[in-house]
Amino acid sequence: MEFLILGNTGDVGVAIGSSLVLLVSFLVLLGALSYFVWKPLKNVMDERENLIHSEIDDAENRRIEAQRLQKENEELLKQTQADISSIMEDARAQATKEQETIIHDANTRANQLMANAKADVEREKEKAISEINDQVAELSILIAEKMISKEIDHQDQQQLVKQYLQEAGGK
Repeated sequence: MEFLILGNTGDVGVAIGSSLVLLVSFLVLLGALSYFVWKPLKNVMDERENLIHSEIDDAENRRIEAQRLQKENEELLKQTQADISSIMEDARAQATKEQETIIHDANTRANQLMANAKADVEREKEKAISEINDQVAELSILIAEKMISKEIDHQDQQQLVKQYLQEAGGK
C-alpha cells in the first residue's frame, strides 16, 4: 500500500490515514459534484434533448400537415378547373341556344314581313285592277252615251274612242 502514499515518509499508519482522508474527501467531492453539478447538468441536457425531439416531432407534423394541405389544394384546384370547364360549356351551350333563337325569330319576322308585303302588293294590284275596271266601265258608258246621242260612222267612232282614251288617261 505504499504506492497509495504520495509523500512516503516511512510511517505506514500515517500514510493509510492520509490515504483514507483523501479517499473520503474524493468521495465527498464526487458526491457533491454529482448532486450539485451532474444532476442539474443532466437535467438541462435531458430538457434540451426533449426539446430537440419535440421540435423534430413538430417539424414532422408540420411537414405531414403541409403535404395534406398541398393535396387538398391540388384537389380543390382540379375541382375548380372542372367547375370552370362546366361553366364554360354551359355558357357555350346557352350562347348557341340564344343564337338559334335569335336566328329563328329573325327568320320568322322576315317571313312575316314578306307575307305582309305580298299581301300589300296583292291588295294594291286588286285596287288598281278595280280602278281600271271602273274607268273602263265609265268610258264604256260615256262611249255608249255618245253613240246613242249621235249616229256616227266608223271613222268618227275611232276618233271618239281615241278622244275618250286620252280623257281617261288624264284622269
